[in-house]
Amino acid sequence: MMLNDINSEAFEEENENVPAQKDRPSKKSGNEIINLSFRLMIIIAAVVLMLAFVNGLTKDTIAENERRANDEARKSLFQEATAFTPVSAELSEDLAKYVGDIYEASNGSEKLGYCVSVSNNGFGGAINMIVGISSDGLIVGVKVVSHSETAGVGERVISNGSILSLFVDLPTGSVASLNPKETITGATVTSNAIKKGVEKAVEAITPIMNGGD
Repeated sequence: MMLNDINSEAFEEENENVPAQKDRPSKKSGNEIINLSFRLMIIIAAVVLMLAFVNGLTKDTIAENERRANDEARKSLFQEATAFTPVSAELSEDLAKYVGDIYEASNGSEKLGYCVSVSNNGFGGAINMIVGISSDGLIVGVKVVSHSETAGVGERVISNGSILSLFVDLPTGSVASLNPKETITGATVTSNAIKKGVEKAVEAITPIMNGGD
C-alpha cells in the first residue's frame, strides 16, 4: 500500500469522528435569541409601567364619576329626599355577588325608602343599576348607572326605558312573577338580567324593612 493511500484513509477516518459543522449549535444564533428575549422583556416591562401610570392618573377620576352618577341616580329616584344614609346589611354569599351599597332615603325624620345598588351580567357585560324601594313596599324605579349592552338591542331597551318602566310602582312581591319577555322583544338577556337585579335588591332589603331598621 502506498503512503498516499494510508494518509487518505487516516484522514477519512478522522473526519468521520468530527461532527458536521451544521450539527453544531451556532453561538451567534444563541446570542441573538438571548438578545431578542431581553428586548421583549424590556418592552413588556415598559408597557406594564405605562399602564400602571395611566391607571394611577385616571382611577380617582373614574371613582369620582361613578360616585357622582350613583348620587344622581339616588336623587332622581327619591327627589324629595334631603339625606341618603348608608345602611349595613348581612348578606348571604350568593346575594353579596349582586348587591352593593344600600342607602336609606329620608326627608327630615320621615323615612322615604331605600336605594339598593345591584349588578348583574347582561349580554355585553355587567349592568350596574340602583333600585329604589319605598317604605310601603313599592318599587319607585330602576336607574341603570352603567352597562355594555349591544347598541340597537339591549342598549335600546335601557335607553328608552321600556324595560325599566315595567317596575315603576310595582309591589316588591310581584317582581318574581313579572315576565319581561312578554313585553320586550329582541333583548331577552338584557331584560332578564335587569329583572334578576331587581329581585336581588328586593331580597336584600326585605329583612331590613321587616325589621323596621
